[in-house]
Amino acid sequence: MTRQADRLAILRGMKAAEKLHRDLGSRQLMDGSVRVDVYDAIKRSGAMLMFKPLDPLLGAFMREGGLQGIIVTVRRGVGVQRFTAGHELGHLILDHQPHADDDRILRRAPVEGNYSKVPKEEREADAFASNFLLPKFLLSKLHQQQNWTIGDYENPITMYQASLRFGVSYTATLLAYERDNVITRTKRESLARVQPKAIKEQLIKDHRVDDWRNRDVWHLTERDEGTVVEADRADLFVLNLKQHGGSGYFWTFDELQKAGFLVLKDTTESLYPERVGSISQRLILGEAPNLDDGSYTLRESRPWQATESVNSITVHYRRSIGRENGLYTPQLDAVD
Repeated sequence: MTRQADRLAILRGMKAAEKLHRDLGSRQLMDGSVRVDVYDAIKRSGAMLMFKPLDPLLGAFMREGGLQGIIVTVRRGVGVQRFTAGHELGHLILDHQPHADDDRILRRAPVEGNYSKVPKEEREADAFASNFLLPKFLLSKLHQQQNWTIGDYENPITMYQASLRFGVSYTATLLAYERDNVITRTKRESLARVQPKAIKEQLIKDHRVDDWRNRDVWHLTERDEGTVVEADRADLFVLNLKQHGGSGYFWTFDELQKAGFLVLKDTTESLYPERVGSISQRLILGEAPNLDDGSYTLRESRPWQATESVNSITVHYRRSIGRENGLYTPQLDAVD
């Protein structure tokens, strides 16, 4: 593929992703979330969606007798599953021929480069997936939600947390920020040398985890007020909150714990130890293997005035889709 053909393939995939977002009304549907519902988009685009234990394939797009279908593996993490679904949706939207894809789709960047050996249709589907799952308007929305600075984008923890909220891999997130000129290629390559496992271990400090497969660590702060957390059953959560203990105010997690949230570690560290009654940092490490979808509120209040909160944070929790074999549940319900 020539440089000009490469550019045109990227542009066609990007424009198709932008058009589908307009057709679906994505901006109006996403409320506090920055995670594109790619599975619903497949359903609304007229294809049947199925999850199967594919190996070594990641996914496939099929068309036969006027029917269209997409298969996504259950043997990879959420980010890979969702990017695969986006890539196969790209084949559908761009009217490509049926195709099966392996993990080579994870090693190609959605930015201009030397793609002489990559077929045009694959290049278009790559660009579609990147721009559909990580559109510029969502990168901007997350920036505003978190009030990040340019310097924050040089921190691998920031980029890893962005990847969880977008529901894509750490690598795909870095490439999207390079694509939109938020970071340079040099900075992206530097950040890419930091492995997600090392970031997770840094977040949980001395807590031991034996198996990191399909397991992430969400870092939640006051900036996550109103955010949507779409987590896997095995994920861990670090709640990092400023606490006014010197004035008698303490964060309580009763609502979460009653719903099944398990606290694994609870520590408090004074931010200004030389000052009496200073603000402290409350650090909670927990997991939620049985937490149901819903909205949960954390409150900072005095024990003797529990109904009066000086601060509160509400997060909207949803379980990630893609772990169960079989037909996509909303389509299965329609068939039944």
